[in-house]
Amino acid sequence: MPTRCPVIPDDQNQPPSLLQSPIVNNEGRGKWATKGDNHSATLRFSARAVLKDKQQPVEPGSTLKQGLVEAQANVLEYPNDGDKNEAAAEAMLVLQREMVADEVAKVFNLKQGFYTGLYLDLVEDEEIDAFLQTSPLYNWKGKRWTGIPNPLSDSPPLTKSELTNRLYTIISTIMEKFGNCGMSRQLKTTHHTKLFHEMADSESAAESSTHYSSPSFVIVAEGPSFELPPPNQPVNPHGGKYESQLIGFTNITTCIDVTRYAELSDDNASEENEIHAVYAQQIFVQQPNRRFVRTISIDEMGVDFFHIDRSGLHRGSMNSYHSRGGARSFIRMVIGLSSLDEEILGLDTSIRWKVDAGGRKTRGTLTVKDDDTKKTTRYDLTSVQPVFKQYCIGNRGTVCWAVRDRTKKQNMIVKDSWRTNGTTPEYESLRKARGLEGVAQIVSYEADQAQTKDFVAMLHLPDDPTGGARNLIQSRIVMEQYGRHLGYFGSEKQLLCALRDAIAAHRGLYVKGDTLHRDIARSNVLFGKPGALPGNQGILIDLDLAEHISKVSGKAAVVGHLQYLSISMLLNVAASGDDDSLAHDYLDDMESCFYVTATLMYEYDGPNKLQDPSPEILNKWLEFQDIATFQENLEFKKRLMLSERPSDPTQHMTPYWSNATRVLLQKFYKFTREIAQEKVEIRECQNDTWRARLDKLYSKSDVFRNYDTVLGFFDEAISKISKSGNKKVRGPTVGKKRVAEEDPVEDLKEVEKKPRQLRTRRQRT
Repeated sequence: MPTRCPVIPDDQNQPPSLLQSPIVNNEGRGKWATKGDNHSATLRFSARAVLKDKQQPVEPGSTLKQGLVEAQANVLEYPNDGDKNEAAAEAMLVLQREMVADEVAKVFNLKQGFYTGLYLDLVEDEEIDAFLQTSPLYNWKGKRWTGIPNPLSDSPPLTKSELTNRLYTIISTIMEKFGNCGMSRQLKTTHHTKLFHEMADSESAAESSTHYSSPSFVIVAEGPSFELPPPNQPVNPHGGKYESQLIGFTNITTCIDVTRYAELSDDNASEENEIHAVYAQQIFVQQPNRRFVRTISIDEMGVDFFHIDRSGLHRGSMNSYHSRGGARSFIRMVIGLSSLDEEILGLDTSIRWKVDAGGRKTRGTLTVKDDDTKKTTRYDLTSVQPVFKQYCIGNRGTVCWAVRDRTKKQNMIVKDSWRTNGTTPEYESLRKARGLEGVAQIVSYEADQAQTKDFVAMLHLPDDPTGGARNLIQSRIVMEQYGRHLGYFGSEKQLLCALRDAIAAHRGLYVKGDTLHRDIARSNVLFGKPGALPGNQGILIDLDLAEHISKVSGKAAVVGHLQYLSISMLLNVAASGDDDSLAHDYLDDMESCFYVTATLMYEYDGPNKLQDPSPEILNKWLEFQDIATFQENLEFKKRLMLSERPSDPTQHMTPYWSNATRVLLQKFYKFTREIAQEKVEIRECQNDTWRARLDKLYSKSDVFRNYDTVLGFFDEAISKISKSGNKKVRGPTVGKKRVAEEDPVEDLKEVEKKPRQLRTRRQRT
């Protein structure tokens, strides 16, 4: 049973000193309770044994009865297939909660009485009081919403259905009275409706349809940021027919859950957090210009309020929405969650769409004010949907848009992302990379579009405006547009040229820009523009994690894509501290380049053709997407790179790949293996020579020699393929299989028999 304290009606204004009370724990309303609008903390005790409200239940009047009829009419009766699928639905919910559990493992508690200042400027107290005094939905004298008896009284408790219907009447009436939103905002009962999810790993809408949510209520919205669910989403059976989805996460402002007070407990607080995080995640995914999401859970007594942004989940409780002060705050909460002002809803209004009569987005614009020139440019969206987005709540929340500059008649990419205070902004690294071949070129940027602390400052104590959460800053970068990622290669030569130019670009960043990329991955290298010359046939992108060399030196931070992390970085994860770690360096990124090259050649049997069956080594390799698997990831790469007997990196390649490419992979493997072995020896060195050995690797001569060696591998292979008569470099069609080269594949075992040379003696290829 819940342990929330009883609510004693009190309409005293909240003293500022009490709003700053340090006793705050809002994980659930069963933890700390408050008395009416006087928000001083009280001790935890069983309310049911202390006080019972003897107020008699109020018989619903004609207005309430009519509202209940309307509530029933607004239930979207799309059945969830009854009890036969109950187990499957429960398993689905468990999986959904697991997906977000890590992101909301830490909840940031809102200050007590946070709601007294929430949406305060949307409506005056006098207007609210006039409504409460005259509406049959509220008992002004008894200080209680009509038809919702106190669950601590002797009155028979409401069923879940009865409570849902009565809350529908109250909320919809508030929206009609104060919202001035007409048909643009409508409350819908959706506990029998499937709001389908969009899943990151789904290749089609049909795959996404296996996941859905069914909150008690949603507020359906029309406007520049909303549209009907995708027409390719599944349909719900209704009356024996099939109708298109009219409600989804694409066109709602919020989700509202109804629960019974008797079902509240401290134990289910984390479950409730995860459920609301699932709602928020899908709103972020399906409304990609969202900056924050707010949802509520309501019972007979109070309201739990959830604010979710890229910094995490912030939760607070209003223990009574019945007292006059509580009713005022509740009304403002409803008005805010159904606002016609999209910024109040947490949407970025610098991105705007035109929506046709059928409820679909048809075109849109995106506005940027360049921090350097102070010039404002409005771009046309070339696609109403982003070309890239992240399927998570936290992290960088990256969303990329394809746009066109009307004046210059050029296509661009706009990247919106979030960063923490103190990290190097991507636009700074890109500005330093201006003019460098093989690196994405920046056009303009906005350094500070929004900050998460501004969304929640009024909800937390003045001396801790984020409630302990990190403050994240959103920036917008406009860049030149390039080709697709490496998985879309049109020929063997095109792929090798792109990889080669990306490695050369990494060298340019490191040597000329004093910048280390730190996030080498397949998705972070694109093909160049059509007809690109050598040097720009592969483009290194995504400098979110790039840092100046001086900031990286001496730090054991581990960042990047887990599948491609070097052995040294994985050893850092296992290390006990900085003293047992090596800083991320250019050789770690070079090792990642080898892993990218190898996995591409293991996965593909030619352009647009995956190897079938997929080799087991690749399946294992690509499983390492979670930090929890780092130890398995480390052991896997140790066996591959550090075993006494070297592996043959070509054994998993198909006949599509030429002998020249096989020799390249062998040589790249040997180079990477030697570097990995050297860094392990340095790490395990028991005398003072480790520093000298490490400094030697960082010397100018070694840096140039190592880059030149690897680039030489690619140049040699590209030259041989060119001489073989295959002139095709680009093209979306399937490339033809290479004719075998006359020179045999160099045997890795024979290579290993040759004397091992130190990196300082490696000759330029």
